Amino acid sequence: MLDFLRLDLRQGLRAARRAPGSTLVIVLTLGLAIAGSVAAFGALNATLLRPLPLREPDRLVQLRHDYTGMRAACSPPLFLDYRRQVGAFETISAARPWNANLTGSGEPERLRGLQVSATFFETLGASAALGRTFSPDEDQPGREFVVLVSHSFWRRHFGGDRGAVGSLLQLNGESHEVIGVMPPGFSWGRTYGREAEAEIWAPFALTPERTAQTQRGNEYLDIYGRLRRGATREQAQAQVDSTIQELRGRFPSRYTVASGFQVTAVPMQEELVNRIRPGLLLVFAAVVSLLLVAATNVTGLLLTRAAERRRELSVRVALGAGRGRIVAQCLGEAGVLAAAAGALGLALSWLAVSALERIDRVALPRSHAIAIDGTVAAFAVVVTALVALGLGLVPAWQMARINVMGWLRTGSQGAGGRESARTRRVLIVVQTAVALALLVGAGLLVRSLAELETVPPGFRAQGVVSVQTELPGLRYEEPALRVQFMDAVLAQMTRKLASAPVGAISELPLSGEATSGTFDVEGLIVPEGENQPHAEQWSATPDYFATLGIPLKRGRSFTARDVDGQLRVVVINEALAALYFPGQDPIGKRIDEAGNEKNRQWREIVGVVANVRDRGLDSEPKPQLYFPYAQRAERRFFLVARVPGDPLSVVPEIRNAVREADRNLPLFNATTMEQLELADTRNRRIARTALTAFAVAAMLLAALGVYGLLAQVVRERVPEMGVRLALGARPADVVRLVFAEGGRLVVWGLAAGVGLSLVTARLFESFVFGVTPTDPATYLSVVVLLSVVALAACALPAWRAARIDPLRALRTE
Repeated sequence: MLDFLRLDLRQGLRAARRAPGSTLVIVLTLGLAIAGSVAAFGALNATLLRPLPLREPDRLVQLRHDYTGMRAACSPPLFLDYRRQVGAFETISAARPWNANLTGSGEPERLRGLQVSATFFETLGASAALGRTFSPDEDQPGREFVVLVSHSFWRRHFGGDRGAVGSLLQLNGESHEVIGVMPPGFSWGRTYGREAEAEIWAPFALTPERTAQTQRGNEYLDIYGRLRRGATREQAQAQVDSTIQELRGRFPSRYTVASGFQVTAVPMQEELVNRIRPGLLLVFAAVVSLLLVAATNVTGLLLTRAAERRRELSVRVALGAGRGRIVAQCLGEAGVLAAAAGALGLALSWLAVSALERIDRVALPRSHAIAIDGTVAAFAVVVTALVALGLGLVPAWQMARINVMGWLRTGSQGAGGRESARTRRVLIVVQTAVALALLVGAGLLVRSLAELETVPPGFRAQGVVSVQTELPGLRYEEPALRVQFMDAVLAQMTRKLASAPVGAISELPLSGEATSGTFDVEGLIVPEGENQPHAEQWSATPDYFATLGIPLKRGRSFTARDVDGQLRVVVINEALAALYFPGQDPIGKRIDEAGNEKNRQWREIVGVVANVRDRGLDSEPKPQLYFPYAQRAERRFFLVARVPGDPLSVVPEIRNAVREADRNLPLFNATTMEQLELADTRNRRIARTALTAFAVAAMLLAALGVYGLLAQVVRERVPEMGVRLALGARPADVVRLVFAEGGRLVVWGLAAGVGLSLVTARLFESFVFGVTPTDPATYLSVVVLLSVVALAACALPAWRAARIDPLRALRTE
């Protein structure tokens, strides 16, 4: 048996050496396709398939809060309700994004982090590599000045010193004791904004002010739970639903059915990868489709090779070789080619996976490194084996049906030749169908991005630079100090930037951060059970609108006179005006964002500005409220400026302006509005680029398949065509014959491709904007394009057929 195997492999190597050109093409084609499949599976394995590196991750659940059309979070009072009433959880914890300014050790540094309840690490099932995690009482007021640090921060800041535990860090002007270092594999991140990984974790103190019943509208916590042993997610969901139903009775205007408020217990891993799952699956499906096209193309080529060797194989059978030996020989040749392609693909996939691992964890969040581990290597072996079987079995099946006596007597192809030609035609139809489906997907994404480019974002992005900072609460607890700081910084920025327009905003459009809440409209009575007015809520300086180019539609913007102690004012957007003041002039009307009936704090509407798409270019603008920064000073904000030339070139001047006001204040997230626009469409652009590349490759492979088949048909039918020409047929008739042969295959392939595209259309639902997944214009354009390319592939064989010399063809026959 081993001798036969060695003989088959030796014959496979000999066959590969006999045709080095086609062998090289086959190995490169399959190698690239296998590399793409392995790399895509590596990304899937690291993000979707491998369990979280935590203790019993299947017991972890996140409580996802939603309103109609909007993701929400949880308020501290509601978190305490869950803790008391949802008994299916062994532990339940809360977390919120937290930034800290690190000072006292050289240049000020801004750290990304989370504030968490004391049981957070117990809930996740994670332990510290050095030191300990939080004790149960360390989220109580006055006990929260301890921190855990990430392994990367420990190495960067402490140089990997094991004595770092017990040291002090100056965070936001307060001393925090380092009680532990998390292990290298722990990278629990942040769910808001565009930042992925936390570097520090501090306790979130459940103070009476935070947990007061009046804070139920202040929603900013993410909630995680660990199920009790034996408890199910369905039981937890039923208890959560019961809790919400009970709260609706106690707070009829807070958790209304009309608002679409709902809480869903979602498996932790599903929630973490929910955003990227569609894109990864789409790219993986596209890569596998390309591999299918490449494999069918190579199979057709091997069928052609085998057809050319039918006489040789017939002689072998006649001399006593069993058909099993012929099949084994075909499999051996395919195995040699597939093994070479698999080795090349694995080597190339290692490079591709290394590149994917360098993608930041915002664009590609993952709990494991993207690497060629045992699972990915096994996938590569399985894919290579399947390719080898596919390449070998089809030609082997055809060769096993050789009409030996027919070939030995006449040299005619017999039934085996007709079967081979029929099989090649089926392969061409499959290639064309898959290529069309990929082209349709790419076309939908191209059209979607084109539609997004026509969407007015509500601001002018060109030339606008933005940097973010946060004032520490200890030194800037009083709003008047924040206003004083802002006035000083903006004055310095204006001086240093040659009077360029400058401003500040608490939440920048497209930054991934947003604050929203309910408010009251004077004179508007909301019926019980209906939605309270709700809007995005931002604090802005007077020149912010001019700096970002947000048009003023009515009334006025803020001025230097809109300060604390003067008339409380607000600017609204057109969406809010249309929703809550339909058919009215909103200027002079009053709203109260505090919502306290016993102590009204009315604000007068003084202006209406254009809608801004702050949550995404593909999201409809929400109602928006802008407050004067001097009347509602936030600690965290973005500084913006509009400058000529490269916007990022003025970041040093902005940093110097901030240092002159506070030398211990770091800046972070320096970017431009144009970069934020690009980042907002990044996932779509990545999917478009990848799918377009795969689709073009599939289209070219399909065209090569059509060309190869027709070239073989012309070669095999030279005598027939010579007879036709000798009997009076014109060259144009022969050309039509070849085009008819290719045209039939193309039509069948296009029909199958349209059906396949309609079946897979739902894969594109989360990626398209402004078009439907079954957009007729896209389908028609792709059908026309693929038809032209496929028929162009028919041209050269048809031209050769038309140049056949009838006399030479008849002599050959």
